[in-house]
Amino acid sequence: MVQKVLITVLSLFLSIHGNCQSPEIINIQKIRHDLNLIDCEDVLRQFDFDFFRSIVFKNDSILFYNPQGTLHLYEITLSEKPLVVKLSNGVYHGHNFERLLFVYDDKVYSYGGEGLFNVNPYLIYFDGYKREWLNQKIKNYPFDTRKVINSWVIGDTLRVLLNHWSEYDQNSSYKYIKYSFGFIDLKNFEYHHKLTFNSDSHSDLFIPKSDQIFNFKEFTLFGFKEDNGSYSYQCLDKRNGDFFQIPFLNQINYVEGESSLYINNKTLTFQKSESEIDTINLDSIIPTVNKNFIEIYNLQSSDTSKSLIVSFLIFILFVIIGIFILRKRNLVDKTDNEIYLKEIERNLMVFKGEIISKETLDTQLGVSNQSFETSKTNRSILIRNLNDRGKVKIERVKKKEDKRFFNYRIS
Repeated sequence: MVQKVLITVLSLFLSIHGNCQSPEIINIQKIRHDLNLIDCEDVLRQFDFDFFRSIVFKNDSILFYNPQGTLHLYEITLSEKPLVVKLSNGVYHGHNFERLLFVYDDKVYSYGGEGLFNVNPYLIYFDGYKREWLNQKIKNYPFDTRKVINSWVIGDTLRVLLNHWSEYDQNSSYKYIKYSFGFIDLKNFEYHHKLTFNSDSHSDLFIPKSDQIFNFKEFTLFGFKEDNGSYSYQCLDKRNGDFFQIPFLNQINYVEGESSLYINNKTLTFQKSESEIDTINLDSIIPTVNKNFIEIYNLQSSDTSKSLIVSFLIFILFVIIGIFILRKRNLVDKTDNEIYLKEIERNLMVFKGEIISKETLDTQLGVSNQSFETSKTNRSILIRNLNDRGKVKIERVKKKEDKRFFNYRIS
């Protein structure tokens, strides 16, 4: 019985804290030394600044290093004496600062990014045979995509938040305000759209720029260096879009070359030094600071839909008001026209049974002071309206003395 209790307690402990298998140490000094032998001065210049933002793990002992702003690619085997091998040919540069670097189906991919006065919304992959980067075509990818704002890989899908060229707001702090959220199926490289929204600021839509990025199967860790040199870490749960702080990794001293972080099967292992190892099951963490990107995007989309509905209702209201005003105006015009025709009828009753000249008729119709074409048009309209009413009848009759001209019989 005692043995069963001990086994149960041990199992619970391991489910919460994981196991104590130490991750491989990332020996920065040795890696830098090997890079120097490969003769990559442009890489070494930014090595100390961006190494931990430019790596992606293949497994617990091998990682790929793609320095931001370049298309160099290195494979680094971790150990006390790490092995650095350059995989790419030549010296290439790319607009891939702040891109997403990931491994899928044993291929290294780089998605999105930016450069000097340029943004890059495309997906490229490294061809090991040709030893160079190639573009990956994506079916149904939005043609007006301007920039990748946020993205992460989970399973066979690459979830993406895109910014588009087609919406521009001069008064907005961030000019291009149209966004869409969807995913790219990495099996057949086809884009699937989920929702669209407008936003005049994208500060809540993406992960802030970090000093370290550790990208794993279901989680990505982001390290933020504090003013005192210590680090705080936040985690993206790629399964559901949760972004939260890890309390026990708050204000820690990450010693490069002596410390390491690794996540395997939801268990985070952090080696503070050669003798100190901490582990925790990430599903057991109660987040102190938490936001969910998918919920944020859905809420933005909902707000945009509400705005569109309100705008549509306002438009319909204006249409209804316009129709009401137009009908009222037509009613007033019709009433005024009725009064005007009755007055003409009274004046013409005096000439009933007689033939009068065009000039006399124009005077009675009130068109004598108008231009020739205007009086001709209005005379025709009034004669037709008066004849339709039936109170008086106006007929054209040719002049006896000159058949080219007409007088008018009133009956």
